Amino acid sequence: MQSLTIPSTMMYGEEVEQFRQLQFQLRDRWQSVEQFNHNDCDIVVIPSLSLDQRELHKIKGVHHYEERLLFSLIRLQNPRTRLIYVTSQPIHPSVIEYYLQLLPGVPFSHARDRSSCSAPTIPPTALSPKRF
Repeated sequence: MQSLTIPSTMMYGEEVEQFRQLQFQLRDRWQSVEQFNHNDCDIVVIPSLSLDQRELHKIKGVHHYEERLLFSLIRLQNPRTRLIYVTSQPIHPSVIEYYLQLLPGVPFSHARDRSSCSAPTIPPTALSPKRF
């Protein structure tokens, strides 16, 4: 892995060392992600916005944010992977079907059988609120 050079004007001393340690860990983490392609795996995806709900209601199309993580369905290329996608609001089935049909070499029905999408029946709210 090639090391990234950081101008000294951006970070100093301890920050540079912390960055280099994180950068080194990235290689190991990426290799562990590759293991998803070889082993049995259960993946749970929980996209959530942790903003004030009153502010979120002002943003047109904010519900599409949770759909951004549908790229995770690519992991269903491994026939031993199962994926559960939890959202704060239901995603239209045609959107899920669209992504599943994009999987190269995987029959749609196989991917659909190994995936699940669910949303709570309560009013939309952040699924993973952060406390500051």
